[in-house]
Amino acid sequence: MATIISCTDKKKNNENTTQRPLNISLYLDLSDRLVRDMQPSQVSRDTAAVGYILDYFKRQTMGPRILQSQNRLKVFFYPSPHSSDIATLAGELDINMAQLKGVEKRKKLESMKGLFQKNLSQIYNKTISEHEWIGCDIWDFFSSKKVDAQCIKNGARNILIILTDGYLFAANNKIKEGNAYSYILPQTLKEEAPLIVRRKGLENLEVGVFEINPYSKEEGYKLIPILENWLKNMGISEEHLVVAETDLPTNTQTLLKSFLEKE
Repeated sequence: MATIISCTDKKKNNENTTQRPLNISLYLDLSDRLVRDMQPSQVSRDTAAVGYILDYFKRQTMGPRILQSQNRLKVFFYPSPHSSDIATLAGELDINMAQLKGVEKRKKLESMKGLFQKNLSQIYNKTISEHEWIGCDIWDFFSSKKVDAQCIKNGARNILIILTDGYLFAANNKIKEGNAYSYILPQTLKEEAPLIVRRKGLENLEVGVFEINPYSKEEGYKLIPILENWLKNMGISEEHLVVAETDLPTNTQTLLKSFLEKE
């Protein structure tokens, strides 16, 4: 028997969806991907992507409901940077509207893009100059359920955006189980080896992985499906999942727009 949904029901569903506060987390990979020989540079591509996300956040927060806004956007790294300077700079990149009152909310929205540009520039410059490639242990971040505490809030629209080249690797966290690994390197791609799946239950999370940068087209054909399958196997729906190769900033912004507005 067919189910009939009235226009009124659709309107109510849309209203309930759009009223959910945004909870956007930006997970940045501070690895040697930042010095890959490419034009525009990886830093420029990352900065452009973050700028677009900030614009989206501002558009969604401004308006008649700004005083009631509970929206949040933050930048983080995992593992944590060794540099206390980078940790301090990143700590300032947390826009939590629930903690602001009255005119403070509008002021924060107006100033946040300049703050992010300044702090990210310092973070990237310091990382590159010191060659402190802490990388990002994406596999452990999901498998140990740190993602739950860092990126998921009840009642919110939880969005995690990861900027990484896709080569998941942590020197102190190399695991092999059967034909599956806890990391992705060129040698595992030759085997088309999957990633180990250690958990489920991520149905309430939207994930966009951008700036994937394979060393060759052949590796790219294997790398993206491996990441997609791993994330789907943890419960992330295909509708709310994007894994995209690096591109010119204007093209990446088109993909980000589609991802963020797909709700």
